[in-house]
Amino acid sequence: MNIKKIAMEVIDYFKDLVRGRRGNVIYFTRNGKLHAKRYAIPGKPRKWEVEGRTEKQREVATRFTAVQWFYKEYMKQISPVAWRSAAKPQGWTAPNLFHATNSRCFDGQGEIVDFENFVFTLGILALPRDLRVTREGNRFRVTWHEEREWSTTARTDRMQVGILYDNLQRSPRLAPEVKGCRGDLQGEFILDEAIGKSAHVYIFFTGSNGTDFSASWHARVEVA
Repeated sequence: MNIKKIAMEVIDYFKDLVRGRRGNVIYFTRNGKLHAKRYAIPGKPRKWEVEGRTEKQREVATRFTAVQWFYKEYMKQISPVAWRSAAKPQGWTAPNLFHATNSRCFDGQGEIVDFENFVFTLGILALPRDLRVTREGNRFRVTWHEEREWSTTARTDRMQVGILYDNLQRSPRLAPEVKGCRGDLQGEFILDEAIGKSAHVYIFFTGSNGTDFSASWHARVEVA
């Protein structure tokens, strides 16, 4: 790239990093890399606006809208800081990281179809080993093993349980009456039977500071 011929701001001469617009191309720097995108001329209709979206484009747009809507619900119902804490060290915004991580779990109609690989939380805390969920009456018992003494583990890390009820899969919730810390090697939770009797659950742990999270672990449970 000949930076001298481009009327733009030079960010790093030796790495050819610039910022600004040349013609109908906008150049910008993200995470130390140069990117470019086409400039949309105000008032000029885009190709898809003239010819109409293809089926594939409609599916992509529907999936994008569904993931963004889900994340907004997550922010209200689960935590406004969970994905922010995971995104900041990587130089991402929380919505973008959530989308990049989970959009593959949604289909072209905006429905979640891959619950096992859906990521409820991410973070620096380690998940315990050998997590298992068993039903005992209307309660669920969670057990695990933990012999590690790392900076990413603490006996006081609290177990939490995210829930996607089968009849409300677009409405993420936290399980009521959750008990258990990492050092207990067990915990328990219940489903709210007034909402649903079967669900996908996501076990994760939070630190005492309220801003450290672990990744999540998925299980399918039923009360009846």
